[in-house]
Amino acid sequence: MDEYLYRDEEGDFVLKEAPCPFLGTDNKCLVYESRPKACREYPHTNRKNIHGILGLTLKNSLVCPAVFKIFQQIGKDYRK
Repeated sequence: MDEYLYRDEEGDFVLKEAPCPFLGTDNKCLVYESRPKACREYPHTNRKNIHGILGLTLKNSLVCPAVFKIFQQIGKDYRK
């Protein structure tokens, strides 16, 4: 854990580098069966308190096309 993770200001374990060191050359997770909770829940767009993590979700939208599309839809919903 010390080699790959650090604790952030909220006490959560976070990867020290990106992209993930467990991402294979084929873009598949090398540790999929034992991936941490944060990876299982990624991109965290189904949380009840998504408003509390909008900053994180916005950052995720820069690297994850699915999150980007969700943000686009949210924007459309609020423009109505």
